[in-house]
Amino acid sequence: MITNLMKISAIITFLICVLLTGICHSYQLIGTAALSEELIAQHYTINPRLDAVIVVDRTTPTFEYQTFYCAGSADEEEGVQGRIHFLEHLMAGTGSHGPGKLNEIIVDNGGQNYAATTIHHMYLRMRFPKDKFDLAVEIDRDRYYGTLINEEVVENEKKIVLTEKSRNSANSNKKFSNRFWGLVHKKENFSGVGTEDFIKQLEPDDLKVYYENFLSHQKRLIVVVGDVDMDHVLTKLDEAYGNEQIPDESSSESPSPQFPNPEIFGKKVKDTSKSLRIAKFWKSWQTPHLGHRDYATLLILARILTKASDSLRSSVIDAKLARIFRVSFNHYKGFSLLSCWADLPTDTSIDAIETAIQTELEEIRARGVSEDEFTAAQNLQLKSMYSRFYDRSGMANEFGRAFAHTNDPLLYPKMIKDLKSARRDDIPRLIDQYLVNGNSITLSLTLPPKEKTPLQTLLYYAFIFWILAGFVSLVVWAIRRRSSPERLYSNE
Repeated sequence: MITNLMKISAIITFLICVLLTGICHSYQLIGTAALSEELIAQHYTINPRLDAVIVVDRTTPTFEYQTFYCAGSADEEEGVQGRIHFLEHLMAGTGSHGPGKLNEIIVDNGGQNYAATTIHHMYLRMRFPKDKFDLAVEIDRDRYYGTLINEEVVENEKKIVLTEKSRNSANSNKKFSNRFWGLVHKKENFSGVGTEDFIKQLEPDDLKVYYENFLSHQKRLIVVVGDVDMDHVLTKLDEAYGNEQIPDESSSESPSPQFPNPEIFGKKVKDTSKSLRIAKFWKSWQTPHLGHRDYATLLILARILTKASDSLRSSVIDAKLARIFRVSFNHYKGFSLLSCWADLPTDTSIDAIETAIQTELEEIRARGVSEDEFTAAQNLQLKSMYSRFYDRSGMANEFGRAFAHTNDPLLYPKMIKDLKSARRDDIPRLIDQYLVNGNSITLSLTLPPKEKTPLQTLLYYAFIFWILAGFVSLVVWAIRRRSSPERLYSNE
């Protein structure tokens, strides 16, 4: 197997290096970022396909160990989505052990285990007491080099994944989300989990080939946050991965801003469903990716649009146009989206919610925002970011997302400087430049128009006939009355 050859090559190279020089370090520091006075994030490259971010935080005697693979469901081809998600299950739940045994090892050592596949990355997360770092590296290394993929574990995992698929199929929010991302990525049946038929036909050999030829070739980031020794972390990562003989196939540059399906801009896609209890609405505008000079100010604008009062959100809710209305701003691989989505009463028209959004944006563009309004939103965003730095799991996740989307895990903390220097005078320009219909995608899900049943149609025509008959009778009566002798006599 390719992974076995990689492992053997790494061991041989490491031994030769140590014998000849007495010491061999492959890692290299390539960047740092101050998260606070106490916390410093250090970014290292371990080998051409693996980076690491390490943050020493001794406030709690535990550590987070998260591994990010820079490929997700959007990176899979149409019709064969689901393999990354399936491999995530195998790597997180089985690793190099039998079904269920890896979780037992983690729990027996006081740890926690979690994994997920997103639009653009897959990640594996562990949390352990501080004295279990060597075990975390061992588990991660064994997952990378030797995840067990045989008929027994694959068939066992199919049952779990099919259950998850069934649960997602009954989730209207999940289906609506998949529909939206299908439009963004030009996929008819977008599904990170995969279709039921595709899951059922997965075979061990196919999964092995896909892992060895695709997933294991993706860039990875290991994030370690917690009560650890920096030198020990680097030594263990270097021993596990530092001397792999890997050609440098990847570029260190951030991906240029691009959108996967620009043909969808300006389109309004309207779907219907007879089983709806509430209608759904989603509108997104393409905006610059993380690291762009406008990104931080757009974050502040999103905060302004969701204030508790005198905002887009409050005006929509107060007018009872929506039961739930949210504004979000998120980055992805090469682009970002500022989005409005809502759950609507079935009698709210999509035009009404669109008009409300457009009216509010026009007002902000025309009048701008006050200094107090801008500063309050700016401070709220800074507070949110600082709080993430004291949530180890959240901090690690932000590093991983930034790495998967821009190849620079430290862009998230570096954005604090951009936030502090953001200018409120830029808000009208950003609305003019980005939040326009020609730069947006609109998706709605509503009840279909009511169709008249045959009985309703018959009653309708009967009613019309009755009205016409009554009118004709009235006219005839009037004519007869006018021409009657009594009427003629009275006229004389």
